[in-house]
Amino acid sequence: MVLAAALAAVGGEVEDALAATRAPGGEFVRMPAKYVIEKLEDTARNSGEPVLGGFSVEARMEGADAKRININMESMTLLAALEAVASATGARLDFESTSAVLADPASTPLNAEPETAAVQTIAPDPDDAEPIGFSDVDNALVFVSTGVGRGSAFVAEMDGKIYVLSNQHNFMGANKLELRAMHGGLLEFESFEFSRTRDLVRFELSDESAAGLGVLRLSNIAPTIGQEVVVYGNSAGGNVATELRGEVLGVGPRDIEVDAEIVSGNSGSPILDTSGAVIGVATYVSFETKFEKNDARKEIFKGTRFGKTRRYGVRIPADGWARVDLRAFLSQTYRLSDWKNRLEIMTVLVEYWGGLDDYEDYEVAAKTIMAAYSTRAGQVERPYEFHSAAAEAEIEMMVKAFARNYDEFVAMMREMDPDRRELAAMSAAQKSGKSPSKAERVDYYIRTSTLSKAKALREELERQEWMSQYMRDAADPLNKMASDLVLKLEGKKDVLPRAKAVL
Repeated sequence: MVLAAALAAVGGEVEDALAATRAPGGEFVRMPAKYVIEKLEDTARNSGEPVLGGFSVEARMEGADAKRININMESMTLLAALEAVASATGARLDFESTSAVLADPASTPLNAEPETAAVQTIAPDPDDAEPIGFSDVDNALVFVSTGVGRGSAFVAEMDGKIYVLSNQHNFMGANKLELRAMHGGLLEFESFEFSRTRDLVRFELSDESAAGLGVLRLSNIAPTIGQEVVVYGNSAGGNVATELRGEVLGVGPRDIEVDAEIVSGNSGSPILDTSGAVIGVATYVSFETKFEKNDARKEIFKGTRFGKTRRYGVRIPADGWARVDLRAFLSQTYRLSDWKNRLEIMTVLVEYWGGLDDYEDYEVAAKTIMAAYSTRAGQVERPYEFHSAAAEAEIEMMVKAFARNYDEFVAMMREMDPDRRELAAMSAAQKSGKSPSKAERVDYYIRTSTLSKAKALREELERQEWMSQYMRDAADPLNKMASDLVLKLEGKKDVLPRAKAVL
């Protein structure tokens, strides 16, 4: 999917097209830089990518005509080739509308914003007894939009650099990325990092983007229970900043618990002390604890806050950050999202086919899935969005086969119209290994083909090496879901419940 302009310095559809278009091969060895640049421009114009129509590659640097470079472009994308040429010639790579420009490093960037006010670090006034308010921090607040959800972020200083900080889970499955400052418009960033151990990410801002923003400071004092806090962020994804006040209820080495009423959309919001220092990042909510009727713990939790909804923030670590290409990070989130979609679709179909007690609960969902994925994409709105075309195509094939075999099974059973005695005989014959009927063979195919796909999916999940602890934690429920699906299919060999369900 196309990433929005804020995704990188290049940004948007043009960058994606450049990344998808192959550069000329490795024949450019010890050639004049100007000749190489002309060949790159020809490649862009003839790429077949509509977004590159009229795209130009220009050299606006001294000596480009005479400068010779030694460079091998084998297997590069056009974007990588441009970056390599810029590095080889000592140029700065700029993008202006539909042009890629190699310019002298000392020249003014083509996309430079008008000069704005310097970065302002937000610090408490020792003579001001009033707690910090919205107007003190609003210029450091950032709204996150990913195409699949909205969240919060904020600007802060770490290690002498200016970052936008937020949660990893805000960017899971993102098909675009916008970091929008409260008053300063879209922010461009120079690098992306994630925490290996916590649900956190940070984007290093360019000097141009950081100019004029407010910058929060991280507290160097450990949070304490009873400490007053305030949370500013994009509550419920409403694209307006809200103020939520409360206090710290619990403190741990990684997390803090607060009673400020954070909700969806507040993920990534700064949790501030009364002086305006960041003590954590609003991250997750645990819901009211549910117990079985005779569970003794029900009485233990009764009347306490521990049985109710609880809200947490993550403390920001000084180390454990890993810098990666944002696309590599997003590609793993896409896998998580696609695997989750595949498992949910398979589970709905299996429950619908399985003849279980809650069969009717899955009927509407199963029929919606079969209608959507048994037709061409675009003709019917599909309930699941896939990032991988291959994954969607596989699901499409599986759903079509399931629908065809299921309809055939139903038709056969209704034509047979067996009574209770005949159904029992059918079940007994199947268990004894006698030659099954055609309807039983169809039923057997549905079960074994779905089981094979569930096992393969489980193996894919088990083989995947996740970048961060958060991703590993997010994959755990999918591993369990896949294992439960395999166990259910392995244990549902008897055709009798399914025959009864369709008669």
